[in-house]
Amino acid sequence: MAFDSYSAGQNSGSRESTVDFEALNTYVVETADLQERTVMVGVVSSIIDLGNQIQEDAAVKWDGSEEDEEAEIAKNPGTYFEDMRDPQTKKMQRMKRWPVKPTQCITIAVDFPDIMLQKGQFFGDADAPARPLRMYLGGQFYLTNDKVQVVGRPTPLRETKNSKDQWSFNKKHICYKMASAAKLVDASKDEVFKPKDIDKLLGQAFQFEVQVYFNEKGYYTEDIKFQGGLGRGQKPPEGEVKQSLIQFNQPNDEVELKELRSHVKNTIKRASNYEGSKIQAQLEKIETAYKNNKSSEESADEPEQEEKKPEKKVTSKPKTTPKVPRTLDEELDSDLPF
Repeated sequence: MAFDSYSAGQNSGSRESTVDFEALNTYVVETADLQERTVMVGVVSSIIDLGNQIQEDAAVKWDGSEEDEEAEIAKNPGTYFEDMRDPQTKKMQRMKRWPVKPTQCITIAVDFPDIMLQKGQFFGDADAPARPLRMYLGGQFYLTNDKVQVVGRPTPLRETKNSKDQWSFNKKHICYKMASAAKLVDASKDEVFKPKDIDKLLGQAFQFEVQVYFNEKGYYTEDIKFQGGLGRGQKPPEGEVKQSLIQFNQPNDEVELKELRSHVKNTIKRASNYEGSKIQAQLEKIETAYKNNKSSEESADEPEQEEKKPEKKVTSKPKTTPKVPRTLDEELDSDLPF
């Protein structure tokens, strides 16, 4: 099944939780034993469509005069010019900029079967099977105003024309680099690799630089960076890796949707084409079922009350137990259903 490529203020809400996040995070850090940056072999386990995401305005170097700028603005009214730091040279540079339409983006999940985790014990399911450490490319970013975490750097499915005047991912694109490393395409021949082909990356093994640690502020942190293909003599990790393709406008496996990390779901919900999509209907169905089940469990736990005679009204304001604010560790949690 090919990947469904197309052209182009929500949050997940808060919830009460009894999970011991400190113990969970400590368990993961100690079990993974990746406090220092380490190169490991991981397997692409899932590719998730994040929908059409807002893009930063385009920026290219500009060496023209003020008159040239005025002429360019008159020709293309959406264009503007700005002095900003060049990401390559780190020096201030005059840039020509213009708005970019929202673009279909993805994130890629990578499993490390050499590191098995039994997280179920922290969620009341001690008999749950152990699963490989899973990390997502693109990192995580905390939106202070919305108080949710999202994918820090979603991967845009943007094509350019190659030397043969064919539309394809640029050779510097992460998907093209992976395809080349897996020998799906020959980069020396400028072979084409398109968005519809990215499902071919599922199950492929690559080298990644990874780190799982508590940062200087004490927050649980994961870092992952693609390094390249397997070296001579290297083999993919043993053990089966479950693969999945999560798409916006195609029916998805509900179990796979339930297991998506919260920062990925939050990003999906911020897509400009989320409203009315098939994935919206599926996620809302799952969330409604979870809330209904939670309400049923809470009702069942409430003891039956004996009928009492009416008592005199109390005029003083009753004492209330203040809600404990959620810590950032809890906001960063990625294993609860939503």
